[in-house]
Amino acid sequence: MPKLSFKEIAIPTIALTLICGISSALLACTNEITHLRIAAAEEETKQNSMRCVTPENTVTFEKAEITDNTAECYKALDKDGNIIAYAISASVKGYGGTIKVMTGIDNDGNLIAVNVYDNSSETPGLGAKTSESEFTDGFKTQYPKNGFAVSKDAEKYPSAVTVDAVTGATISSRAAVSAVNIALDIFDEVSGGIKK
Repeated sequence: MPKLSFKEIAIPTIALTLICGISSALLACTNEITHLRIAAAEEETKQNSMRCVTPENTVTFEKAEITDNTAECYKALDKDGNIIAYAISASVKGYGGTIKVMTGIDNDGNLIAVNVYDNSSETPGLGAKTSESEFTDGFKTQYPKNGFAVSKDAEKYPSAVTVDAVTGATISSRAAVSAVNIALDIFDEVSGGIKK
């Protein structure tokens, strides 16, 4: 077997090293660009969701400090800087992945609206239906002292306000209900409870 010269070994090695280096740099650049775009799109979706669950006269939002590091709370402020509501985002594990729910609560503890703004990992036609009004309208009520529960769990939580689960998507429905209950707890924390 003939011996390979230094040139025959070095040229392919250098070429392969350059190809790997350039490919890695291109992948890193692509990742950085797409990461920033994805983050911007997620932030825009969250902002739109906050506007969906707060009064029309909301001018701006101010982030509130909370103890739960899995959720976020924003004070909805009017033109004079008065708090008129709270937009609270909570993420809970659903059937296929994380479900993100924005809950709007006014100063009296009334639920303004619930917006499931990310359930993209749930089953299309089933768990993804948790974002539809047929499900989310079930949360529009005065402050429920004992939270919410899916109607299938009424015996387990007899004093909770029940919400009908999406047919065939009980796990996803329970996740959304859990996110709203987290929002109620955060509301109690940031507002001092219902103001009468």
